Amino acid sequence: MKIKRRLFSVIPLALLFALLARIDGRTLFLIPLGLMGIQWYFIGSLFLVTIGAFLIYTRTGGLYGLAIMALTLLAIEMGYLDRERAPKEHYFVVLAAVVLAFPTYLLMESISPALPRLEVTALAAFLLIALYVFTKAVAES
Repeated sequence: MKIKRRLFSVIPLALLFALLARIDGRTLFLIPLGLMGIQWYFIGSLFLVTIGAFLIYTRTGGLYGLAIMALTLLAIEMGYLDRERAPKEHYFVVLAAVVLAFPTYLLMESISPALPRLEVTALAAFLLIALYVFTKAVAES
């Protein structure tokens, strides 16, 4: 039996669950939701919210939390690109946009002592969403 779709989205999903298992082994119960999330976009959105809520519950932040959210978003977006059989250049655009979240986070963390009560993780997540919107605009054009 031949699989009729690409499976590039499984790579960030495997890395994501490897990172999540280090926090709590019970997160492996989210594997079915993650696999459905790369197949259906709405379920992927629910998966993203679930991972975000888990990170808030466990008070996981910083670069580790950002890496988990970035891998979650990367898996969902690569699942969409797998379904659409997008050219390989689109995968690189998505990967570049997600990787840009890390220097942006480090920039925000370095300037946060100079700013009054700036929540760096929230700002980095906001910038990740802005990069996500940019990626969607580039992928659709």
